[in-house]
Amino acid sequence: MKRIFLIGFAVVGCWAAQAGVADDNILSAIQKVNDRWQTTHPQPDGNAFWHYAAYHTGNMAAYFATGNEAYLNYSTAWAEKNEWKGAKSNDKSTWKYSYGETDEYVLFGDWQICFQTYIDLYNLQPDEKKIARAIEVMEYEMSTPNSDYWWWADGLYMVMPIMTKLYQVTGKAIYLQKLYEYFSYSKNLMYDAEAGLFYRDAKYIYPKHKTNQGLKDFWSRGNGWVFAALAKVLQDLPVNDIHREEYIQIYRSMAAALKNSQQPEGHWTRSLLDVEQASGYETSGTAFFTYGFLWGMNAGILDKDVYSSVVNKSWNYLTKTALQPDGTVGYVQPIGERADQHKNVDAQTTADFGVGAFLLAAAEMLHYTRSNDRAYWADLAYRIAAPVLSNMSKGELKKNMQVEVSPTWDGRSKDVTYMECFGRLMSGIAPWLSLPDDNTDEGQQRKQLREWALKSYAHAVNPQSPDYLLWRNEGQPLVDAAFIASSFLRAPEQLWQPLDEQTKNRYISEFQQLRRIDPPNTNWLLFSAIIETFLMTADAQYDMYRIHSAIRKIDGWYVGDGWYSDGEHFAFDYYNSYVIQPMYVQVLQVLTDRKIHLRDKSLESVAKNLEDAKKRMQRYGMILERLISPEASFPTFGRSMTYRLGVFQPLSLLAWKEQLPKELPEGQVRYALTSVMKRMFSQEGNFNEKGFLQLGFAGHQPDVADWYTNNGSMYLTSEVFLPLGLPANHSFWTASPLDWTGKKAWNGKSFPKDHSIR
Repeated sequence: MKRIFLIGFAVVGCWAAQAGVADDNILSAIQKVNDRWQTTHPQPDGNAFWHYAAYHTGNMAAYFATGNEAYLNYSTAWAEKNEWKGAKSNDKSTWKYSYGETDEYVLFGDWQICFQTYIDLYNLQPDEKKIARAIEVMEYEMSTPNSDYWWWADGLYMVMPIMTKLYQVTGKAIYLQKLYEYFSYSKNLMYDAEAGLFYRDAKYIYPKHKTNQGLKDFWSRGNGWVFAALAKVLQDLPVNDIHREEYIQIYRSMAAALKNSQQPEGHWTRSLLDVEQASGYETSGTAFFTYGFLWGMNAGILDKDVYSSVVNKSWNYLTKTALQPDGTVGYVQPIGERADQHKNVDAQTTADFGVGAFLLAAAEMLHYTRSNDRAYWADLAYRIAAPVLSNMSKGELKKNMQVEVSPTWDGRSKDVTYMECFGRLMSGIAPWLSLPDDNTDEGQQRKQLREWALKSYAHAVNPQSPDYLLWRNEGQPLVDAAFIASSFLRAPEQLWQPLDEQTKNRYISEFQQLRRIDPPNTNWLLFSAIIETFLMTADAQYDMYRIHSAIRKIDGWYVGDGWYSDGEHFAFDYYNSYVIQPMYVQVLQVLTDRKIHLRDKSLESVAKNLEDAKKRMQRYGMILERLISPEASFPTFGRSMTYRLGVFQPLSLLAWKEQLPKELPEGQVRYALTSVMKRMFSQEGNFNEKGFLQLGFAGHQPDVADWYTNNGSMYLTSEVFLPLGLPANHSFWTASPLDWTGKKAWNGKSFPKDHSIR
């Protein structure tokens, strides 16, 4: 199984690199094209009509992919110039949605596409004025009985993404209901299911309209609008939307039809099924198709084996034929509505919407190439997890795991190894396993691990199983039962709820009997608190005293600037990472979410505790990031250094929860952690011959193990994988990689001054 996944990644996931497409080349193309456009169209340029607004959808995609503030400023100034409006009439009695370029055509989609950019700008820095007009217009439109607002193919790109974006902002289900109602009208009017393509509007439906050769006439850019619109909608549409599969089915049908109509040089001609109707290059449709294919592969909806060659050819056309030396995007069919308009299209024929489409495709290509970082993380997580879960799912972990203990082992039962291994592993990968299934190689890995994990959870508490864990002997089970409880707290719907009632009851019983263990006055108090907190969420009997006493102690152990002591005396080690900060925040978050107050703390005080704890963890995360050297190593101080990348759990947790401080851009954190990960796991000796982790820090180094350490302890390194719980299209994975602080500082680059917590 593992070998299959690795081979699949090597052959499919790296096609862009094999074709010579690298980050630098894509970034260079984006900069060349957008600098040319913005220099020759100084801002603020243009009103809010469709062709200007279509450019800005691409410009914003370029900003999100590169972080270039100039692009953000360009769209912001344009939005402000247009007063965050489309057509500006305030007299609703005059609002129209037939074709029109004046201010009373408020309901015409060509005047609504601007709202996409306004919503993106709002999400970056919320201010109600940015989306007030969008909400006013769209909610008025939805209040009417009409459903024929999208009567031309272009309108689907103009408005469909607004509906899902506003749903994400407002949470109002009516946006999704009306999205489907309006789309159904358009589909019934313009979609040819046999061909898998859309006519531009009712005038062009076959056989009423034919090409000169008597064929169906599907306009390239018209289908580009639709294909790109479906990609944008699926990106924001909830995974449980009842119509999602229908959108996907049409999207996939279009993809298959477009694959078959691509020209050998990589472009699509203006009439998709009749080259002779309007022969020659055309860029706007080609760019929208390229974006759509790339997004589908990035999201796991389109098969890379089938479609990567399509994008390879179209990207080659876009960058080597359409893109001119001066940054002009050429061969863009001018404004029109059919394939055989404007036949004299050449290398200097450009337009704002064509540039926007190019930027959209380039930004998605950047995301595609950067998916290699995520693939590396997922592959490493799978490599660490698979030997544990594949064996335990069959009740064979104790049989097949090669146990290794510290040379200074204290003589406890070595069976503690298995609970340490399982609990720590699951705490780290739980967010990843909570993502929905998809068709990607990663999705197959994730699904397999989840299936194994659910069976493993059952074995862990079944007294008749060979892999029944050491719940009722020793004190160590308190520690690793807490990590199991943490996994349930991090993915309750995927890892707790699917368990059968007998298994759930067994967990509750095992967790409750751990009260036999009196935790020492150290970070161990949090292990008791996490277990009781989970019992609270499971609606089982729980001990509030164990929760409250842990909170009191941690409160008193804060020593300043983001650090806690571990008991009465401060120890210079990484236990702030391994246990204290993550579990303290985890307990406080549950109490806050469930509105549980404490005897000496009101609800407001508990919430304030949580916010303080998060700020301290942000400061501590900044310190961790600065500990990473230019060579992607970090200091080896304190006890438990064999926990490897568990050192970075707070940084990973902040990324997963989207709480990184402003001083730590997502692309910087991802690049730093990936580089450390690669340096550490490129060493020989991290794994034994059966694939289990061995004692050591970077390789096999048993002498650095503490007296309480076994190779099950090593699986705390899995806590670094928390950001895998973010979807592949999240900005953590797509943001431009940025040098981390140490690398900037020691390479003579500007870097931010450090400051204590404020």
